[in-house]
Amino acid sequence: MQTPPLSARVTQWRVTRVLAVTLFLAATIASSLSLAPQAAEAAATSTTTSLNLRSGPGTKYGVILVMPAGASLKITGSYNKGFYPVRYQGTKGWAAADYLSSGGGGGSSSQESSYSSSSTGTAYATTSLNLRSGPSTGDGVVLVMRSGSAVTLTGQASNGFVSVDYNGTSGWAYESYLSASGGSGGDSGSGATDSATGTAYTTTSVNLRSGAGTSYSVITVVPSGAAVSLSGSTANNFVSVTYNGSSGWLYADYVSTSGGSSSGSGSGSGSSGSSSIVDIIYEAAAYYGQNGDDMLRVARCESGLDPSQVTPPYQASGLFQFLPSTWASTPYADRDIFDAEANAYAAAWMWSVGRRNEWVCQ
Repeated sequence: MQTPPLSARVTQWRVTRVLAVTLFLAATIASSLSLAPQAAEAAATSTTTSLNLRSGPGTKYGVILVMPAGASLKITGSYNKGFYPVRYQGTKGWAAADYLSSGGGGGSSSQESSYSSSSTGTAYATTSLNLRSGPSTGDGVVLVMRSGSAVTLTGQASNGFVSVDYNGTSGWAYESYLSASGGSGGDSGSGATDSATGTAYTTTSVNLRSGAGTSYSVITVVPSGAAVSLSGSTANNFVSVTYNGSSGWLYADYVSTSGGSSSGSGSGSGSSGSSSIVDIIYEAAAYYGQNGDDMLRVARCESGLDPSQVTPPYQASGLFQFLPSTWASTPYADRDIFDAEANAYAAAWMWSVGRRNEWVCQ
């Protein structure tokens, strides 16, 4: 066979080399594509409590909005520092992974497991506690029970919740925040118990009620620093007193035996005096860039500056008279609704996001 000329052999070698390199590159690219992670598909989830939607993966990032408990949303990407990127009603942001559930909305998941039997008798709230319409955080809040409140267990349990009756209202309470060992006010569950006698002083403006509970009518409002005579009984964290000739019950957290009006100089808590409550309102207004005079006027109209005020039938509560459902929509939902500071800051936040018109008083 005749040997091809040198130039033809060089050309053939070059073509073979180009083909080899091309095949190698194609194989490398195909391999890298097969190893690349697939784009994360949007996964359905829901919030297990009221949850901030933030602009980035961390608590230092700003809050875009507050998602209510049981809200449905989509996870749109990968886990990052305890947060997931999500989309909620068309708004993208980041949500803390610890408060997300893959089980869907809380309202529906609560019915997936059958009710089991639970104990009956009396229990006590160990903190301010939501009474819900069903056994999950996705069910609506009927009212807020104060710390130390006595409830009657009615015998059902589901998803960590137990069925209870509170002052004639039936609902569900989270079992971890109930105790059988007695309320903070010393109530044994069978009526009033003995308490101290003598003189005490109110630490804030507080309602004098006809019975030991917020469902009883208000006889009068006892001003901050007023002297009252202790009558010797307690029940449901209320104490029986006499004030200016009228006998009734005061919420125990707002009564002190340590002194008169000067004892109301606390700062930032629900037990602070009226002067410090005014300061709290102005501080909250300044923090969110709102008008302090306007906020003070609304608070006076709503509650008379009484952080313990509860108004039926919708159980409007606290300094700015939040409905439980509205309170759950604020960044302060994990705080005590009767905490004057939390209530004022939640109101100021609502005003700052354009929700001032939700108050009747203006």
